Amino acid sequence: MLINIVVVGSPKNRQAQALTEDYIGRVRRYTRIELTAIKQEPVLPGRERDALRREAIRLAAYREGSYNVVLDRDGEAMGSESFAKFLKKRIMDGTKVVTMMIGGPQGFDASIKKNADRVLSLSGMTFPHELVVVIVAEQIYRAFAIMHGLPYHR
Repeated sequence: MLINIVVVGSPKNRQAQALTEDYIGRVRRYTRIELTAIKQEPVLPGRERDALRREAIRLAAYREGSYNVVLDRDGEAMGSESFAKFLKKRIMDGTKVVTMMIGGPQGFDASIKKNADRVLSLSGMTFPHELVVVIVAEQIYRAFAIMHGLPYHR
């Protein structure tokens, strides 16, 4: 299975990038994983929806043939053990690609959430955009640690 983390905007914080790369490297022991950044549209006052629509067009290219998970504050809360069970089920069902979508600071166009297979929330709190990428990579690694009985999760 391939896990594709698709994020709107390129992280610029080097410490966050290093942490993300560390967790992605750990996940590669268990499955294929990619991190893809798409262009964040400039947001003009009163034109936020236009920017989100243009981003949605780019994100749509990653939806086809994939099980799509959108990360949104209004999504379903899921603990680490449940997330591990979710990924294990995707593996057991023969899912070829799971795409985890992380929106930009403005969030997502409604079409992205509407067409998602699952909408998950990391927390009711708001996190810096770059930190969300780290958290997602870490939780994917934690899920594989749980699946393989590693002491990391304890």
